[in-house]
Amino acid sequence: MRRLIGLLLILGFMLLTLIDYPADMTYPWARTTFAFGFLLLAAYLLGDVLAGFKMPKITGYILAGIVFGPYVLNLVPLESVRDLGLIDDLALTFIALAAGGELRLKELKNRKRAILLTVAFLTLIVFVGMVLFVILARGLMPFLDGKSFVHVLAVAAIVGTFAVARSPSSAIAIISETKARGPFTEMVLGVTVLMDVGVIAFFAIVVTVCQAAVSTTGGMDFNLIITMTLEIAGSIGAGLLLGWLMMLYIKHIRVELMIFIIGVAFLTTFGTKQLAAILFIRYGIVFHLHAMLICITAGFLVQNYSPSGRIFMEKIDRVSLPIYVIFFAHVGADLDIRTLRATWLIAILIVTARCLFIWLGAYVGGRIAGDPSVMRRWSGPSFITQAGVSLGLAGIVRARFPEWGAALATMIVAVITLNQVIGPVTFKLALSSVGETREARLRRTSPRD
Repeated sequence: MRRLIGLLLILGFMLLTLIDYPADMTYPWARTTFAFGFLLLAAYLLGDVLAGFKMPKITGYILAGIVFGPYVLNLVPLESVRDLGLIDDLALTFIALAAGGELRLKELKNRKRAILLTVAFLTLIVFVGMVLFVILARGLMPFLDGKSFVHVLAVAAIVGTFAVARSPSSAIAIISETKARGPFTEMVLGVTVLMDVGVIAFFAIVVTVCQAAVSTTGGMDFNLIITMTLEIAGSIGAGLLLGWLMMLYIKHIRVELMIFIIGVAFLTTFGTKQLAAILFIRYGIVFHLHAMLICITAGFLVQNYSPSGRIFMEKIDRVSLPIYVIFFAHVGADLDIRTLRATWLIAILIVTARCLFIWLGAYVGGRIAGDPSVMRRWSGPSFITQAGVSLGLAGIVRARFPEWGAALATMIVAVITLNQVIGPVTFKLALSSVGETREARLRRTSPRD
């Protein structure tokens, strides 16, 4: 109740302030700073309010961004959201370090068969299922009116690829919030990270083939495949180097380790952006190292190949709360809710179909791997979230297919919006149902009356 009252108070204060200080105030950066502070407090309080109803805190953070952001109440204007983009990237790289640190090699080896089978069947069933669904539902997509079956098949393949993508950032936030531990948690995180990396390469192949199929010249451009392959390899290599340097720092220096980890996240974000800018401006080369993949690799190396993995994760856990609030509130504010209004029917149908195929793929993979029945039932709801990489790939679709790419990207963003709101709720429910949250573990070990 106190959190709700606090939320209402700062909301009222924000409204009064905007009346006194209009949008064209003398110091425009003051509006961004003020909006950032308001969004941070509002998201934190709304997350706590929803936690009282057994919902994930990050759902509150995302909803705060959506409701108070530029597309609903506009208390945080679009200019402020764009100005906070670097903070969003910094938070994402920090979360990626945490995701890599949560991947423990011993547990992954024990769950290797289940992880690989789940990845294989999730990819196959979700991709094929969504391709067939889009072909059958093409009448609900106006941008396909009058298009040949080849165009329909290209759109179906691209939607199928997007349906495969996951969100490691959301998964690690829920795992951190619930303090989940166990074979199910390890399997879900391993599958999520592996699929998020694999979908980049898979997307490059699908887009290249689709572009050749719908092109009037009929030529196939392999540059996208080659570039993305080099980007993935370069990112993993940079992550190994960064992880080795972090291991040396933790072993020999270990001064202000928390500040050091945040600094590493910032330098990775800044360095990858600067490298991409220099290569493009000076040499005309389009090449982007993936900061998230770099940090996942570095975190994995520190956790599994140094004796300081436990200390590394303790420091990350101590500073994680404000990072999650910042990141997911910004994610919510940056989701263009207008796309959902424009494509709500097909977006809901795609989300529903995707959830069904995800459940089927995860269930089949778990069944063949010999997982317990409770894990098979709940593995599907753990893989719904989408963000980050998916939004970036939507921009590539918009640029590569000028005839219908913009309309398809709009529909994809609407689907991602729904998945990002639904996914954290279902994942937390799954972790609780299999008994791997801290609350569930305490219930098992507490003496019965």
